[in-house]
Amino acid sequence: MDDGEDTAFEEKVCRTVAYERRIRDSSVVRKVKEMYDNACQICNLRLEVSPGCEGHREAAHIQALGKPHGGPDRIGNVLCLCPTCHVLFDRGALQLTDDLKVVNGLTQRFETALTVVEERRIKVECVRQHRARWADR
Repeated sequence: MDDGEDTAFEEKVCRTVAYERRIRDSSVVRKVKEMYDNACQICNLRLEVSPGCEGHREAAHIQALGKPHGGPDRIGNVLCLCPTCHVLFDRGALQLTDDLKVVNGLTQRFETALTVVEERRIKVECVRQHRARWADR
């Protein structure tokens, strides 16, 4: 019995939503992922997701892009991380020191050194902003 009219439930769930979203520079993300051959810069895990050994990785901005953080969409503000390290980093459970050591954001204990290719420059300002974001925890 379809008379073409929306039910009360459909009226509640079918809404038009407009929002503003920053367009990311995909070339920045692609370059960072290539630099590390799809391996995580924190745990060095390389997730292979196909028979052809295609790797899965995620680009994580050190200083978040959106408001109020205003991080730059530049190579110096992007890490190549596995999904687990990405979530931990984004939630402040993993943080970086100015000399790019990885510390547990909850205990402040040293975890490991961040893997960084020689030609790579990570912006210390972005690292400091990320740490400051979680300082009041």
